[in-house]
Amino acid sequence: MVASFINRIGTAVPAFDVHDAVVEYASSLLTGERARRLFGKMAERSQIEHRYSYLQPHLTDTALDTMGFYKRGRFPDTARRMQFFEEHAFALAKDALEDLGLDAFKGEVTHLILATCTGFYAPGLDVEIVERCALNPLVERTILGFMGCSAALSALKLARHIVLVRDLPRKA
Repeated sequence: MVASFINRIGTAVPAFDVHDAVVEYASSLLTGERARRLFGKMAERSQIEHRYSYLQPHLTDTALDTMGFYKRGRFPDTARRMQFFEEHAFALAKDALEDLGLDAFKGEVTHLILATCTGFYAPGLDVEIVERCALNPLVERTILGFMGCSAALSALKLARHIVLVRDLPRKA
């Protein structure tokens, strides 16, 4: 078997770290000091230190962010959240691909694994990446979505399987 290695990882996150605001807001929804203490312990033990968003947190009596996208008691419906995702997803993906240095090897790309816990749209971010980054249209595409942070682990596992299958001996 041929050894396989991760040669590059490109990353990009939106501008605003909203972790503390999310924990504060979620805690404020709980009734009783015991429940708030328990939630605080769970949040701490999760070891999650950062969550990022395009929405700048700003907790007020009426809204949770400076744009007023999330209003207390009137969160946007799924269609509106997916529309917001579609409006911003490619810009973030492009930043990650630039961080990866895609232009130097895009002719060699055979598979695209897209992991997101945020949203979907059709035809989809994977298609948009292939088209706008001028990848081979025959690139095999897989989307792993709505799995939270664990989507990254599933994406790495899938990449490993793709490489292992590619390196299997072929029967004549």
